Amino acid sequence: MSCLGFFLRNIALLFLSLAVSAFVIELALRFSGFEPRVLEANRFFAEDDGTTWSEPDGELGWVNKPGVAISIEHGNAPMTFWDHGRRATRPDSDAESKKRPIMIVGGSNAQSYGVVDRESFPFLLAQRFPELWIENFGNGGYSTAQALLMAERAVPNFYRNARPELIILTFADSHVARNVSDQSWVYSISDSEGRFVSPPHYRLKNGELVFRPFRTIEPWVFETSSAMVTLIHHIWMQSIQFNSGGDGVAVTQRILSRFATFADQVGANFLVVILEDRSQVSAEVFDDAEFPVLDCSGFAREAPADYLLGGTGHPNARLHSHFSMCVASWMASNIDVQENSENP
Repeated sequence: MSCLGFFLRNIALLFLSLAVSAFVIELALRFSGFEPRVLEANRFFAEDDGTTWSEPDGELGWVNKPGVAISIEHGNAPMTFWDHGRRATRPDSDAESKKRPIMIVGGSNAQSYGVVDRESFPFLLAQRFPELWIENFGNGGYSTAQALLMAERAVPNFYRNARPELIILTFADSHVARNVSDQSWVYSISDSEGRFVSPPHYRLKNGELVFRPFRTIEPWVFETSSAMVTLIHHIWMQSIQFNSGGDGVAVTQRILSRFATFADQVGANFLVVILEDRSQVSAEVFDDAEFPVLDCSGFAREAPADYLLGGTGHPNARLHSHFSMCVASWMASNIDVQENSENP
């Protein structure tokens, strides 16, 4: 046999051995309960669905879509959204530029997912303080990083004639993982085609913040038909690509510092309101914070059946009422406002 024939024969045997080994591993994984990746569309992002409250955005990942969306949580509340990614805070969307502007920004708790408009804490605040022009730019699933991007967009594009007097940023402990796009967060969200996504976030490199833009994570070749490829991809994501949770607190603190600087640059006061802190990480996150921090959390952790939709979902009307009273108390003491006596 010629040298070339010998070489080709060995190459063929090698590929055959690899193919047999891969087949055996695939069978073993299937028998052990592992399955190929199934692409499941996110109901929040599905197109032409009454429960879809969002639309794609190349910079932010997604924003609230103008119109009415139906919550998929207990009560199936209709939720009204306006342009610029705003949730309704009054009966109509006309800007109230003659009043004192207040911006609220954050994730789904700010967005007030799952309750009707009039039960959301930003709507309640607008009723309590009729001299204020309150706009709610909260978007479901947002991190602190995305909330900052939203604020940086809204100030020049929406508040063209009157800059916000106060920027209220809502915080939940889950934002710590979101701010670094940790695998625990990436695995929980998908787009309208069922692909994982990594929202805009920050990482630490040589002690400095490095911004990483929104990206879609395509399935690997054969991932939707092979449990082995799916497992390898998951190991890669969990151990290397999105193993970033350890930097979550440090990154979050630096983003918050940037947020406070941004508010100062546009002439706004800055307030962080903690609405959810089940892991009780906020004490570490806000240690030595140089801006006001108001903790309105606790009830959902202590009595979820009383304060969460269905006992497990987002804050219900009762908890939103608490949020509004908590924030209103701070506002009455710090920004010189007059409460509406009919909405105590």
